[in-house]
Parts: sequence; C-alpha cells; structure tokens
Amino acid sequence: MKALYQKIRTLNGKNYGLYKSLADKPWDFGDFALEFLHVQGDPYAPASRVVIKANLSMLGYAGEWGGSFERRLALSDFLHRKLSRLVKERYPDKDAAIVFDTAGPEMLVRNSLWIDNGELRACLQVRLPGEGRKIQAEVAAEILTMVLPDLVSAGLYYSKSDEAALQEHFRVLAERKEILAQLETRELCAFVPDGAVLPRASGLSELPLEGAVPFTAPEQMAVTLNVCGREIRGMGIPKGITVITGGAFHGKSTLLQALTRAVYPHIPGDGREGIVIDESALRVGVEDGRSVRGTDLSQFVRDLPGGVSTKNFNTLSASGSTSEAANLLEAMEAGSRAFLIDEDSSAVNFLIRDVRVRKLLGDDREPLIPLTDRIREISVQGYSFILVAGACGDYLDLADNIVIMANYKAECAKSSQPGTCSGEAAVSSARPFVGYMQPLQKSVRPTSAVERQVKVKLSGDTLLQIGFLVSDTSRLNTLVDKQQRLGAGFVLLNLLQNAASNSESSDASNAGDSVAVTIQKLYEKIQNVGFRNLPQGMSREMSLPRVVDIACVAFRLREGR
Repeated sequence: MKALYQKIRTLNGKNYGLYKSLADKPWDFGDFALEFLHVQGDPYAPASRVVIKANLSMLGYAGEWGGSFERRLALSDFLHRKLSRLVKERYPDKDAAIVFDTAGPEMLVRNSLWIDNGELRACLQVRLPGEGRKIQAEVAAEILTMVLPDLVSAGLYYSKSDEAALQEHFRVLAERKEILAQLETRELCAFVPDGAVLPRASGLSELPLEGAVPFTAPEQMAVTLNVCGREIRGMGIPKGITVITGGAFHGKSTLLQALTRAVYPHIPGDGREGIVIDESALRVGVEDGRSVRGTDLSQFVRDLPGGVSTKNFNTLSASGSTSEAANLLEAMEAGSRAFLIDEDSSAVNFLIRDVRVRKLLGDDREPLIPLTDRIREISVQGYSFILVAGACGDYLDLADNIVIMANYKAECAKSSQPGTCSGEAAVSSARPFVGYMQPLQKSVRPTSAVERQVKVKLSGDTLLQIGFLVSDTSRLNTLVDKQQRLGAGFVLLNLLQNAASNSESSDASNAGDSVAVTIQKLYEKIQNVGFRNLPQGMSREMSLPRVVDIACVAFRLREGR
C-alpha cells in the first residue's frame, strides 16, 4: 500500500495518461493485492477497473470454503452482496468514485467476485480523479489506499456475526443439490415446497409479495423428501405432461414463472429458494420476427406453399408459429429436457387446431402440425411439459397430471389418462458447431489494426451485439439480467474465434462436436475458474448462463450489418 501511495504522489499535476503506469504491476496491501485491469484514458471515459486478489486463509475463512462448487458459490454470492451493499451505502450516486456490481435474487457464477483454488477475486470500477487533463493525486491516493482497503476490510474479511447467514446460503445450495438428485430417482421434473412464496411485490420487483398466500401442495401430488437430515413436504411434478389450469388471475402464470426462474438457485428469504426444477428446463413461447437459420421444422411445419422445404428452414423474420416451433426444437437440440409453456405467450395455431377448421381444410391445405399432435410422442422419449392452459382444453385430455389453481392455492390435482395421438415421433438433430458457425466467423474478426478487439455489447438491455453479429434475447426468459447476456456474448465470441482458428487447421479435434457439446466443454471450465479463460474475461461485469441459454443465443445470431 505504501508503494502505491508513493507512486500516486509522484504523479500529482501530471498528464492524466500517466495513470496508466499504475497498471505496470500488482500492488501489495499485505493480506491482499490490487491490480489494474483497465485504466481510463481521461476523467470522462468509462471508469478504470481494478481486481482485488486474496487467499481465503488471509481473509480468515476455513479451507472448506474453497472446496466444493456449492461452498464456493455460497461464499462468493454472500460476499458479493455484502460488498455491494457497502459500496452502495458509501457511494450511492451513479457517477460514484467506486462502483461494484449488483445482483438479483439468483445465485450465479459472477466474474465480479469469484473463488477458485482458494483465491478470492473481486473486480470493482474506480473513477480516477482529474482536473481537466491533470492528475489529482491526493484524491486518488485517498480512494485507492484508504477507502478501497476499508471496503475490503468491512466487506470481505470473515466476521463471526456473518456465520449464521453464510451457513444459510450454503444450506440452500446443499439442499437444492440433494433435491435435484431425488427428482431423478423419483421420476419428477420439479418440486415446489410447502410455504414457498410465489408472487412478487410487483411486475417490476423481484421481492416477495408481503402477505402472499404461501404455497401448499395438494394431497394428490404431495411428496415428502428427506433432504440433508430434514423432511420437506411439497408438490412433486412428475415427468411427462402436466397442465396447470384455473380461472384468470388465480396464480397459474405465477406458478409457471416461479418454476421458470427455479432453474437457478435463489437466495434465502426470496420465497422461491426451495423450488427446484430440472436445470435444463426452458420456457418456450412465440417470438415473432426472430432469426432462424438451418433449423429442421418439418416435425411441426410441412413444406410451405411453392414447394419450400422446412427441413433446413431459414428466415430473418419468423412468424409466430414457426418461431415457437423453432424455439422448441432448438431447445431440444441444446439439451433441454423440460419445457414450460403458457398459452398467453404462445401462438394459438402452434398449440391447437380447431376440430372444425381441421375438418374444413384437411392436412393438404394446412402446413402447421399443432403441438397436440406431437406432445405425447415427444413426452414418451423422456421430455416433460408443464403447460398453463385456461382456454386450450385439448391438453386436459393429453395430460398425465392436472393442477387447478384457485386463489393462489393448488386446491385440486386430478389424474388424467394419457390421450392418444397420431404422427411420427419428434427427433431433434444436433448440428456440428464449426459448420454451423463458419458463415458467421468473418463478423467477429477485427476490421482494422486500430480495432484490435471485437466488442461485445448490449443495445438496450436485450439486443446482444458480438462484433457485427446481433442476437435478440428479449424472449429468452431464463437470461435474468444484462450480466448474463454479456456472459453469453463473451462465451460465444470465444467459441466463434476458436472455431475460426480451428476451421483453418486440418487437425481440429472438435470439428464434429455439436453446438451444445462445444458450449458444455467451455462452460465446465468457466464454472470452476470463473471467466479467466475468456478474452476480455474480466473487462465487464458478467454472470454465467446455462448451456441451453448460450445455445439459444447462438441460434438467434445473424449478421447485423
């Protein structure tokens, strides 16, 4: 710390660009080190980024917290939230001297604070002070050698007063892991515990609604799990086809939304922390105008008028029904085994086909094959569906289980004999990653010597840009924030650039891997060590999406020029 203080003092009044000399080496603060990842070029440029590195033992934590993934995630998430609160309390303004990433209710792998190999790394933004183009050394020294160490001391060191809350963080993750294992052995695809709070405070809030009716499992679907030494009762949703029905505003979509978000663990007190679903689950709906490239839709869309084949379908602006068919088939290709569908956000002609219209037109004049004709055969292959249906009564005859929601209570669950339907079984093919991405590779290479790095950014909060590629992620419900969208973007940039180099080499070992397999390999590395393996991996606040989400972003990529 003393060396950094002395270095800053020598820069007083000098040209602002000399701040970059602070990035020449790491600075020793005793228990931790400080490194500059990026130094801003002038006082009005995006803030500088620093990383704090410290061994867990130096911060006072037992070695076990650097062990299993669940323990590392619990400690990382707990400290992330603690440090974020402290920074916000001290620097509430948007243009504050120090900024740290904020987090929603999900516990995710975040590059802003992660632990691997017993080392904690926390990334913060620091706005280096200047007057005009001159360095203000006194203010800079105070920020870097006094304020920042105080935040580290208060936010990252072990405190006995935090022990109970930290253990609660870990308990949620440990129980979730055990419940996921029991779902498989009990042939369940989801579990909602008694006492869960499903409604949110508002449509703009992730906080639980005060006074909300707590969830209680109906007797017909109630299961009791023995988890980490205690019994937990709740509703077990079997694999297969489950329909959630009931009147409007009675909680059908609220239950489905809670299940959608349950693909990630939630913090204690969120109300949804005990809800567990197959972690590959994906919500599928209509997505008018999305880009579709090379997807075989023939299982849901026969050849189009004019003899246009749907076996290798391409469009820059898909219709409602074709977009939903593509969403389902691509999710299967990406490894999803459970699908959540709400009729309110679906194309009616994808979900059902009226008997009278079917009789009038026949199959010759209607290319669309509704999900009712395919769902049973898809389910037999091991896929599960959870559908909200308040008007599409055809699914009641096809359902294995029916949950009726009334006044936010699952008052009745009825068993229904599986229906029969005709048609061929749906099979999703897996496309080789390199072959699928090759047409896009030229769009992720620097266009000049000046532009040495390809940029990943968001337009608005949902339109992801990777070089000259764009992907509209607005309808991907399991990408919970912009940090996850950026995470997907940097993962795909890495894979695209590696695909570019591999495709130029005759001995590329992964040329035959599917899109999902290729993403899975990199995902496993990031899950263990954070984003360090990615180019520019620490240059932006990012969190890690699932493999299926990253693949869905890839399937929506198109040239944006």
